[in-house]
Amino acid sequence: VGAAATMGQLRSAVRAFATGGEPPDQVLARTNRLLLDLDPGLLASCCLVRLTPADGTARIARAGHMPPVLRHPGGRAEALYVAGGPLLGVDERAAYPVSELRLRPGALLALYTDGLVEDPAVAIDQGVERLRAALARGAAGEGPEEAADRLLREVGSTGRVDDVALLLTAFG
Repeated sequence: VGAAATMGQLRSAVRAFATGGEPPDQVLARTNRLLLDLDPGLLASCCLVRLTPADGTARIARAGHMPPVLRHPGGRAEALYVAGGPLLGVDERAAYPVSELRLRPGALLALYTDGLVEDPAVAIDQGVERLRAALARGAAGEGPEEAADRLLREVGSTGRVDDVALLLTAFG
């Protein structure tokens, strides 16, 4: 129960720091220090994306989290192995570099927990590749809800013990 309460506080903190206008690297740095104060020894991963709809700019900061996967308007998909920092809760002085990219109308960005791509029988990179390939197979005009349902069917497997979360954002 204690860990769940702390995670709820972290979600609220990320939301508060992000809506306060702080850049993604500072949101993660402040959240990291908060976690160390709240519950030393508890670790968390996070991928924070600040999207500017007017021009499609996405600023991404990662704290030990899986790489986002981007499907471009033409259907090509790629895992975005952007620079990142350590898990939240590891080092109070940790830095979380920000990467910037432009999304074009029709792009679909996938954020997910490791539970979606983990499989004890294969390397985690193979799970990310499986997700990337499945995202690329999406039909033209497939919306985020349809894509999410399909990805969970195609990539998700039975017998997983870890949590699975998937967030898809369509741009344009």
